[in-house]
Amino acid sequence: MIHHIDLQTVMQESSSGAYMDLVTRPTGRVVRERIERTFDATGGPTVARMDFRGVGCLDYSCADEIVARLLRERPAVLLLTGITDGHREAIEPVLVGHRLAVLVVRSDGMLDPLGTPEVADELLEQLVTRGLADRLPGGMVALTAP
Repeated sequence: MIHHIDLQTVMQESSSGAYMDLVTRPTGRVVRERIERTFDATGGPTVARMDFRGVGCLDYSCADEIVARLLRERPAVLLLTGITDGHREAIEPVLVGHRLAVLVVRSDGMLDPLGTPEVADELLEQLVTRGLADRLPGGMVALTAP
């Protein structure tokens, strides 16, 4: 099973107003802690899809606080959807710095690694082994689960 995390909803529930940027470590911490409480309530998913649609700016400190720290403290396969080039630019160096990786779900369902390549390969293999993704000709991997 893949647990869904809608960051826009988490951000709205975590703060007052319609502020949709993740640009301070305290903001990132509040969002991460809310995600962790959700994980705890559901038994802690090992595969989660984090949807960035609706998130404006994301800085390095929030990428570190939300994505990297979440992965360090609660190892999981993290699938990212709705990320922009700006999100990617903040997330990738943080992941590489911590020797972590995530998988980006493209609109066509294909998975692109982001972060440390060896770790990303392990994540892809976990998804294939669990039946959540299929290996396709040419080395591509596609998500099979919704």
